[in-house]
This record gives sequence, structure tokens and C-alpha cells, in this order.
Amino acid sequence: MEDLYLRWPDMFRNMLESWGKVSLHLKPRTIVFCGMGGSGVVGDYVSMLAFHKPGFPPVLVVKDYELPLFLDERDLVFIVSYSGNTIETISCFNKALKRGLNIVVIASNGILLEKAEEENIPYVKVSENLLPRAALPEMLTAALGVLDSSNLTLVSRKEVEDLVLFLRQNMNNIVEDAKIIAEDLYDRIPIIVVPNKYWGLGWRLKNEFNENSKVPVKVEIIPEWGHNDIVGWERNGRYPWGALIVHDMDDEALEVLMNFAENYYKQLGLPTKILRLNGNGYFQKLIYGTIVGGLASVYLARMYKVDPSTTKSISLYKNAVRKLSDLLMKS
Repeated sequence: MEDLYLRWPDMFRNMLESWGKVSLHLKPRTIVFCGMGGSGVVGDYVSMLAFHKPGFPPVLVVKDYELPLFLDERDLVFIVSYSGNTIETISCFNKALKRGLNIVVIASNGILLEKAEEENIPYVKVSENLLPRAALPEMLTAALGVLDSSNLTLVSRKEVEDLVLFLRQNMNNIVEDAKIIAEDLYDRIPIIVVPNKYWGLGWRLKNEFNENSKVPVKVEIIPEWGHNDIVGWERNGRYPWGALIVHDMDDEALEVLMNFAENYYKQLGLPTKILRLNGNGYFQKLIYGTIVGGLASVYLARMYKVDPSTTKSISLYKNAVRKLSDLLMKS
């Protein structure tokens, strides 16, 4: 699985071929991203990018089978499912279709692409035979390309090209950072500590260590952390924790908070590792942290002698959800 993450520069670059193939002529009141698991991360990242874009419409993320009831024809809904067969996401698609919402589908195959073609709904097809969590570069680039081509630019084509060059030039450093993090988190329960600016990165890293390394993970988001979680350590309970503190070295205000958190965990006697987000600008730093975390979770899986590609428990969950399929499709 390591090779999938090492191919990320090529995956970003290859998806630029679809840039501009879907162009929408609307000014949405709200943009909604529907998706689960690795596909749902696309919405998280677009939401973070939009937060830092003046004048951009609000972005909501739905990781469920229900859509917000206030949505109408003034809104835009992205339906993202790598497989194209995710039951919760198909349910959202059907509800959006019934309500006459503007829809864009991103998938590699499956029911959603079939429905998009039947209903003449715009879609972007990504490569098949990948794992959803490893396909993030293609799904994210697909979404950013549709937005940019629809005069809703968050990330330009040039910025993706610059990202590809940056990743290729820094891959050795990325691999080294990932290996060190894996070593430091071995035989520990990871605590991922991120500034609110990178909240979606925190959840993405959690998911990566969950799925690839087969370990439970705790996520803490600063500054909210300082108003609740910090108190949870006062009882001096002894657990095999290991903290990973994510730093954006260019933000002085954030560094004050992150340095406090780092020192706090060290005073508790917890092994603490720093992930410094490298890159020129927010987008590059976000992807840098993502690929370092993904590779670290694969290297940790290797240390635990588990297969990072298998997710037996998710298969059990999906089998259970299939029993609800008929009910969801009627709603």
C-alpha cells in the first residue's frame, strides 16, 4: 500500500486532464458535500479551504443518509463516493434528485455513475481499483476542478501543478517524517492534536491510523481543547498514549497555543512528536500533512504486522447497512 501514497504526485497530475470537463453556470447559495469514509474527506478539505476564501459560499459536509431540509434549487450538492455504491451517499443522491437540487457526482464506477448518466447529471470519473482513502488526490482534484471551472475557485490548476512539483521535490523528507512518526507512535494510542485551522486534517489522520494501522485514535482540536479535554488529564490516569502535535510554523498565534499543548503533554510524561507542515501556502501544507500521516499509518501497520489494505470491521458494518438499503431507497 505504500506505493499508492508514493504515487500521489502522479495522481494529482493525471486528474488535471479532467479539469474543466464539468462547468456549472450558477452561483450557489450553499455548497454541500455528501460522502462517507475516505470519500467524505473531500468535503472536509473543501470546507477548510472555503473557510479561508473571502466571499465563498458556505460549505456543509454531510456524512449521513439525510440532507439538510433547507436545501433547494439555489444550492449545489456534490455526491462523492469512490465506489459509487455507498448506501448512505446514494440515499443523499436520491433525495437531492427528488428535490430538484443541482448535483455533481464524483465516483469511479457503480450505481451513482449509472444514475448520473441516466438522469443527465454532470459527473467526474476517477480511476478504478484504488482504495478510497488512497484515492483522495483524484477525488479532491475532481471537486476543485469543477469549482474552478464554475467560477468558484478555491484552488487553481496552477496551484495543483505547483503542488505536484512540491511533492516530487520533497518526497524523501515526507517518507522520513512518516517513518519517524510511526516509530514514535508504536505501541501507543495516538492523540492527534491540531489547530482548528486544520480540523479536517486531524480527522483524516485519525481515519488513516484507524483503517491502516488498526488502532483507536483520539483527536483534539485547539483552541477548543483548552476548554474541556485538558481537564480530563487531571486525574493522572495512566494510559499508553502518544501525542502527535501538528504545527503550522508560519502562524505565530497558533504556535503559542500549539507550543502550550506540546509542553502540557510532555509534563504529563507522554511521548510527544511534532509534525511540522511544510509547503508554500495552506493547500500545500494541508496535503503535506495528509501524505505524511498516510504513510506513517502504513509504516505503523508494517510494524504491527497487519495488512493496511483490509478493513474487516467496515465490511461487517456495510453488510448491516445493506439491510437498511430498501428502506433508505424509499425515503
